[in-house]
Amino acid sequence: MHQPTVALFLLLPFAGSLAAQDTAAPAMPSPKTEHHERLAAFVGTWRTESKMAAMPGVPGMEQATEMTGTETAELVCNGLWLKVTGEGVCGGQASSGLWLLGYDAVAGSYQCIAASNMDLAPCCLEARYDGQSKVWHFHGDSPMGPFRSEFVFETADRSIETCYAKGEDGKEKQFLRSVRTRVKAATAKDAAAKPAAEAAPAGTEVPAPLAALRAAHGVWDADFRMEMPGMPAMQSKCREVVGPICGGQWCWSDFTGEMMGAPFEGHALTGVDPKSGNVVSFWIDSMNGAYMRTDGTFDTATTTFALRGTCYDQLGKRSPVASTEVHRDRDTRELRMLFGEGAGQHTMTIAYRRAAK
Repeated sequence: MHQPTVALFLLLPFAGSLAAQDTAAPAMPSPKTEHHERLAAFVGTWRTESKMAAMPGVPGMEQATEMTGTETAELVCNGLWLKVTGEGVCGGQASSGLWLLGYDAVAGSYQCIAASNMDLAPCCLEARYDGQSKVWHFHGDSPMGPFRSEFVFETADRSIETCYAKGEDGKEKQFLRSVRTRVKAATAKDAAAKPAAEAAPAGTEVPAPLAALRAAHGVWDADFRMEMPGMPAMQSKCREVVGPICGGQWCWSDFTGEMMGAPFEGHALTGVDPKSGNVVSFWIDSMNGAYMRTDGTFDTATTTFALRGTCYDQLGKRSPVASTEVHRDRDTRELRMLFGEGAGQHTMTIAYRRAAK
């Protein structure tokens, strides 16, 4: 389930002014702020060494564990987001994860999304940067419950993150300390580690929604169309590359093209939340600093994803979003999204065709 161009909903007043004139479109205003500039400090390749304390009562964390690995951090979406992918070894098993960090100007805070093959439920956190102490503070709900961490750059090439969660007695305790040291290249994988396989363990079935998401891995040509009340339809040719991430438990897409005369880049992180059984999808792009989350279901009879959520409207208020994506066959998909409601509602459609090899 891949949901591009939600940021166009924020551009309705701008787009409306274009409809009333025949002159060339002015340059799009940049959504980048000084807050985004701080993300550059994370960019690079990092050796990670972590020590996790035992957390009695928390599944999978009953015993103390040491973890090592490598993280690669890069800026995406024209610098609006930081994408960090990690590979490592935890308790003799290969681990694979992803976290995204961006700044939501409407909320006035940094937003973080995290996923891994170890905790299949996604984690959404808020973050703030204290310029005086030069400490990043993350907090929110995680698969293990309420979570917070303090992230400090000791130097440009070394950082320490200390994580806290509530123990069995309900009291907060430090459970994880991670040291990141900048390196020139990723280190070799531990051959003794058990791989983070895409396949389900023997005797179990891959959930139907996840199987359908994996079937969409590959390269797609996309015909984009946006229809807004009282305006000519906007159309463009785009491309999407979809592949596995987090040991195949999640899907990641790279969506590129041109929107309103400017280069466009978007990414979707999509998977299945084992707690709710719902499909969950996060969307980020180069036109908007906020992410959009949608949740929903997959109908095996019609091979259709149906997701709902919200995004900011042109006034900075939350407005409903509804999407359906039908997988016609292995090589064709159709996405339809509705933004807003009432007279101002507008529609986006994308027809996908698997690209020729």
